[in-house]
Amino acid sequence: MDSSTHLPHLTRALALGVAAWLLAGCAAKPAQGYGAAPELGTAQQAQQQLEKAEQLTQIDPQQTYLNLIAQMQQANQWYASLAHAEAFERQYGSNPQIRLRRADALRNTGQALPAEAAYRALLGEADTQVQARASRGLGLLYASQQRYAPAMAQLERARQLDPIDADLLADLAYTHMLDGRLDAAALPMLQAAQLAPANARVQLNLALYWLASGAQEQAAQLLQRLRQPPAPGAAPLIDATSLQTLQARLATVEQAVRARGQAPSPVVSAQP
Repeated sequence: MDSSTHLPHLTRALALGVAAWLLAGCAAKPAQGYGAAPELGTAQQAQQQLEKAEQLTQIDPQQTYLNLIAQMQQANQWYASLAHAEAFERQYGSNPQIRLRRADALRNTGQALPAEAAYRALLGEADTQVQARASRGLGLLYASQQRYAPAMAQLERARQLDPIDADLLADLAYTHMLDGRLDAAALPMLQAAQLAPANARVQLNLALYWLASGAQEQAAQLLQRLRQPPAPGAAPLIDATSLQTLQARLATVEQAVRARGQAPSPVVSAQP
């Protein structure tokens, strides 16, 4: 059965989800984006924290600087993080961790060629975690270029090096979905969901997989859970923007499935 037959129901379910969110409201500050990102300070605030930390002799300023660059990237401050990565290397020299951060910043600021070179230079590192992150970065870079075969090869290599990284497994599953391969997405997606039940990004990818596979009821139950605050006074894991992004990604995956001619397969229930 062609997955397009589910599209009116899926669109209606997502529209109802958005409406329910808007009507319900929330006393806590809402999360933002496709999965809630942690509330972090701006790059300027991070710099101020760094300067304060350097005044405390018991704090390692180099590790503190790395942590602050990581915070900038979690807040999608990619251009600021790239500038700080370069400043870090001038001040402290190069190491695999800052080179990974710099490669991620290059990829997320649209500099594909230097990003690819930076990742490839890290594939030979002795640290398997560094290798895994470099392979994942390459996979995400290739996926953004719709080069799905090399993307999945790199993500699969990363999975072999780090088989319990839920974000990596979700990336692998999502890349399979973008290539119209729902069957191949099933295992890494269900693994990721059970490994990270509180990870909004992972759980939204699970909702995407279920919707694309025709499991509207399971997707609706999951989205309802994600819209509820996990604790009193806490923000819910997703917001209206998350649902809108989910709807756009569903349309992309549905188109890829139709282009490949793959009908949705029976979905295995796996509550995380």
